Amino acid sequence: MEEIINIVRDGAEKTAIWIGNDDMGIPKHLMQGVKHDGIISDGKEIRTWYWDGLCAIDGERYVYFAPCRLRSIYELSTTARKDALTIVRNLAFALRGMKKDFLDLITGVLPLYRIWIYNDTDVLVLPPDLGDVFTIMRTEERKEREVNRIIQGTAERQFLLITEMAELLYYAATGRFPFASDAVRGSGYKEVPLSLYTDSLPEKTEGFINFIFHAKSREMRDIMGNRDDGENLGWFLTRSLSLEWPLENITDEERDRNIEKTENSPEFREFFEKREKITKRNAFWRVKGTLIIVLTIVAISVGGFLWSYIGNLLEPPATKNLEPEGIIEAFYEAQNNCDPEGISTAFKGSDPPQEMEIMNLYVASRTRMAYENFDPLISASEWVEAGKPDIPVMSLIYGAVIDSIEQTGENTWIAEGTWYTPYPYNEGEETTAEEGTLVVYTYDVTQSFTFGWNDRGWWNITDAPIESETFLGTETVNTYTIER
Repeated sequence: MEEIINIVRDGAEKTAIWIGNDDMGIPKHLMQGVKHDGIISDGKEIRTWYWDGLCAIDGERYVYFAPCRLRSIYELSTTARKDALTIVRNLAFALRGMKKDFLDLITGVLPLYRIWIYNDTDVLVLPPDLGDVFTIMRTEERKEREVNRIIQGTAERQFLLITEMAELLYYAATGRFPFASDAVRGSGYKEVPLSLYTDSLPEKTEGFINFIFHAKSREMRDIMGNRDDGENLGWFLTRSLSLEWPLENITDEERDRNIEKTENSPEFREFFEKREKITKRNAFWRVKGTLIIVLTIVAISVGGFLWSYIGNLLEPPATKNLEPEGIIEAFYEAQNNCDPEGISTAFKGSDPPQEMEIMNLYVASRTRMAYENFDPLISASEWVEAGKPDIPVMSLIYGAVIDSIEQTGENTWIAEGTWYTPYPYNEGEETTAEEGTLVVYTYDVTQSFTFGWNDRGWWNITDAPIESETFLGTETVNTYTIER
């Protein structure tokens, strides 16, 4: 089915965009009040765009308006590929100047169904009320693809529009959205390198896209300051002005052949096998970590004799078949779960520096659970991945969001990331929370790891000192009351 068609309405020619199946009609509340207008951007000025109305044709719902030449944003990877940088910059220009009500983005990204290519390189952005109609009438599969799979869970919320611009450029170059696959999303949002798909992008252009995808939290904050989501796109416009984009237009068939060639290559298969392995391990910690905690509670409740039994269940350790980088990632996953057993599983001959902190939080949370039937701990990585939403009152946010893990020697590695804690580590950093809010303290932490290969046939962490710790500041999180 064509998504853009020409129709005749009330005796006049119109252009129409398909919204979705007209199975249930449109909720009346979406059609009440003043109709909002969209915008058209050519990168120099913004013009108002008007839509006429909605209609149903053969069981399908459309929005129609004055005749124009319109193309899908998905043509960035084919017939609009050579102009992709211009089109994306025109989109950034449009969104930078928009008011908050136009950019009322619950998810932090602009749904793809609100973005259309107008004429050659202009961009049409549909208004939010019309976007709501698309949201209601799109299938869950389409909404997943056009909204949720665009979100990079490791990015700061106010940085997400910048990330979306880079994603559109990545899509134009490769025909794939970088964070769409489960393997990428489940393994820390490490996308397939651009270089596997194309060697035609200049180093500066590829580096710019990669920087946006992997910017550390402090770098994102330096860019964003206290500006709103749209205003932050001024940085993107300034930095992308000098980029080169030598890619040419291709057909759908040529794009699909390029994708097939890349995804059948040994390099691509090796990359994805690693991503899938990490995803499975992360899933293990999400599921098995809960089991370990339950077993620990049982042991505390009925006596110390069960500790040897639990020890047998964990021997050999869950990290037995992992390489050092995988063990480090499992280690931080356990930290985010406040899982004392998990964080010490791979250690031998020393104790993790954060072990006592995790033990204290674990005991406090289990006590709250026992007396109040309420688990106050929220994993920092899951909270950040969810876009830093409001949290229940009396909850605590704790954990590490790791930005990089690099090998520094034969058996040594170093990890850097942002730690989120419910309390300050040093004097003078205390902040008083206002009513209805929680203060989260953030630190840039670098931790090194030394590994030893034991005589039983797997890696152990033999030392993991904190190399540096820098206070980044605090974040204020709104809280809400849970009705009991």
